[in-house]
Amino acid sequence: MWKTFLAIAIGAALGAWLRWLLGLKLNTLLPHLAVGTLTANLLGAYIIGLAIAFFSSTNLSPEWKLLIITGFCGSLTTFSTFSAEVMSLFQNGRVVWAAGVISAHIAGSLLMTLAGMFTWQWFKFH
Repeated sequence: MWKTFLAIAIGAALGAWLRWLLGLKLNTLLPHLAVGTLTANLLGAYIIGLAIAFFSSTNLSPEWKLLIITGFCGSLTTFSTFSAEVMSLFQNGRVVWAAGVISAHIAGSLLMTLAGMFTWQWFKFH
């Protein structure tokens, strides 16, 4: 059980650190779009797509899956920050920006997960 807790904790610490760094470096690039949050969500979606495909074809210990998917991707991606940023846009009357941010996060994350899965399949067969 301790290996499980440790795997999740290590992954979560690394994912949270990367999310913080992305926000620090990228969130000020555009006035109405938190680029760091979007990057964290899209990167996390891509990594989880890779991980899903990779772990379905390997016999690694379950702790690796917990470290990457539950720990790292779970703390890298952020639905709560995304929600707060969208609500702020709505409250400031920036409805079109809010709709664009919603679309970018949701559609982008789904497409990046799919891209991650396809990437693993491509590497697997080449």
